[in-house]
Amino acid sequence: TQVNGQRKYGGPPEVWDGPPPGARCEVFISQIPRDVYEDLLIPLFSSVGALWEFRLMMNFSGQNRGFAYAKYGTAAIANDAIHLLHGYPLGPGARLSVRCSIEKRHLCIQNLPASTRQEELLQVPSSPNRFKS
Repeated sequence: TQVNGQRKYGGPPEVWDGPPPGARCEVFISQIPRDVYEDLLIPLFSSVGALWEFRLMMNFSGQNRGFAYAKYGTAAIANDAIHLLHGYPLGPGARLSVRCSIEKRHLCIQNLPASTRQEELLQVPSSPNRFKS
């Protein structure tokens, strides 16, 4: 399925038994040659372990953008993929880069008193009402 500039394969595998993947279960794949697609990548990344999901980033002309994400059921399998496939050759001068994917996370803090200092924000709040005035 292609949605918002990416082609998605998977979701929960048919024989999945367990919770959805947690932190550190996804790998970021880069240095993918522009003429390589899922027909080669999915079997390669499935050879390490069952894929939960595979996403290949695409441009609007249908060419891959050179990077993808593979999500596995456990962090251990994702780590195996990094060790086994980082540097994997896909042709003359083309080697995959496979690294742990870090999800983008944003923290939004609103309605702080004007007197709040940066040092206070960097500390773990001791109570949920710490910044209330």
